[in-house]
Order: sequence, then structure tokens, then C-alpha cells
Amino acid sequence: MKGKTRLLIVLGALSICFIGCSRSSQPVVVSQAVGPIKVNCYLLYDAKSREAALFDVGGPIDELVSEVNEKGLKLKYIFITHCHCDHVLGLPAARERFPEGKVCFSREEYEDMGLYERWEEKLPPQEVAEMKKALGPGGDPELAALLTLDYDRIGKPDIFVADGQVFKLGGLKIGAVLSPGHSRGSMCYSTPGILISGDVLFAGQVGRTDLMEGGREAIVKSVRNLYASFPDETKVYPGHGPSTDIGTEKKSNEEVTAISVTIKN
Repeated sequence: MKGKTRLLIVLGALSICFIGCSRSSQPVVVSQAVGPIKVNCYLLYDAKSREAALFDVGGPIDELVSEVNEKGLKLKYIFITHCHCDHVLGLPAARERFPEGKVCFSREEYEDMGLYERWEEKLPPQEVAEMKKALGPGGDPELAALLTLDYDRIGKPDIFVADGQVFKLGGLKIGAVLSPGHSRGSMCYSTPGILISGDVLFAGQVGRTDLMEGGREAIVKSVRNLYASFPDETKVYPGHGPSTDIGTEKKSNEEVTAISVTIKN
């Protein structure tokens, strides 16, 4: 009898564990690179509740829209890591397609939109000349659309995101981390095991710091904060290029680990 009782207890515990696991929220990430600068746009959803969020909309995101439709997802939020033109070009269309999705980005990014329209003031003359070729006859229409983006079409977000703010997506919690350096109001977004880093942290690199309101010291400090805040196994989904993880970047991202970089506390 004792043996049977013990077996029943074990089986009961396993059943409870199985039910709990089957009911737990499972994050799913789908990506699509769009536009002439190949911006990574992400769809993240909770497989259980089917509540979803978009992260950055750099242009037409037909593949992600198809995923929403095919899986019957409920688009709850549209998060923007920062408002540089290549990350928000497709936002007006996404807003129209998903009117129920709350657009979310930082107050700093909203305030700096006017600066972003004056992009040529900060770029090196040679780069400005190359960019302006896109605006002339025979130029790249996709790049021209970026350079001439009317920020009035972006407008105010539905929610101004603040550092440490938490959003619910079904059973998932999405946390916001203010990470200046590429821009003044850059936000990274996380859920356990996942970090969407925008243009702050790339595989083996950090984002540009020579644009409006950027700064080398600030971005290195931001990346080191991410290193300290998330486990090594956390998967990093950047704004451009391949995914990586926190542990790999700690070991091999020389732009952050270089001895020559001194950060004031």
C-alpha cells in the first residue's frame, strides 16, 4: 500500500506540473527585415492568450501582418525603440491597419522628432552627398522616402514609455529600459529570455553615436547596464543584423569591453 500511495503522489505531482506548464505563457518572436537599411521589425506574442505586439515598423511588414491574421492574434501594442526614420516609416500604415494597437515610445523621442528631420546637419559631408543622390533623378525611391519622412504623420504616441514601465501581453510582462546613446530616448524592451535592443546593442557592435542626441559614453554605459540587468542566456534581437545573446556580447563585443573606454559613474 505504501508503494502504491507513493506512486499515486508522484503521478499526481507530475500531472499538476504538466497542467501548469501547458497553461504557462510562451513568447513567440517573428521577424522581418524591411527597407533599404534592412531594419528588423518584430512581432512578439503570447502563444496562450494570442495577445501580440509589434516592435519597430520600418516599412511594409506584410509577413508579420500575415502572421497576425493566420494565427488569429490580437495586436495590443506597437512599441517603437526610437524614432529614427528607418524605424517608423511604416508606423502610419500599421496604425491604420491595427487601430486597436496602442503606439508606445518615449517622451524624449517625441520631443526630438524635429531634430531628426534635420539629419544632414550631423552627418559627414560625404555621407550627406551620398544620401542626396537618392533624392535626385534615378535615385533610390525607398531611401528617398526615409529621408523625406514627414514626422507630423508619426504624431504623438498613445503611451509615453518611461524607464522601468511594465506592460502586460497576455501572461507575459514587457519591461522597458531607457538606454540612451544612439538617441536620447532609445528604449529596449524585454520579457524573460528575450531582449529587443533597437539600435543600442548589435551582434559584436553598438549603434551609431554620431547622430542627433547620440553619445559614445552614454551608449557604452547603456550596454553595460543591459549586461548587468539580464542573464547571459537572454536572446538579443537588434534593430539591424543577426540576433545574439548577452553572454556572447559580454565576451566578444570589443566596442564595449575596450580598455580605452572610460565611463564616468
